[in-house]
Amino acid sequence: MSSMSPMSPQQADDLKRDVQATLEARREIGPAYDEHFIQQLTERIMAQARQEMAQAPRPTRSKLDASQRTGIAICSLIFGIPLVAITAGNPLTFIGVIALIALINFFASL
Repeated sequence: MSSMSPMSPQQADDLKRDVQATLEARREIGPAYDEHFIQQLTERIMAQARQEMAQAPRPTRSKLDASQRTGIAICSLIFGIPLVAITAGNPLTFIGVIALIALINFFASL
């Protein structure tokens, strides 16, 4: 929810006034108004949530399509297997090659 924009001061004041008026009416009418109060408040909050969700920025898709990502994965295997075999004698280099392949695939998926 932190990525959503907060209510404007005008919207917050309107909501505050509505809730205060509703609570005042509840005090005058009594508990018979509780169900209506809860329903109205729920509808108001849901409407605000829907509005904020509609205005929220959409997550961006990967710049690579599925076939390009598949190609990168296949190339990682084709080049990775011999590189792993070559570096198997040196643990530090082995870990570096594995990390590099993982990073390439990770950034390709973004």
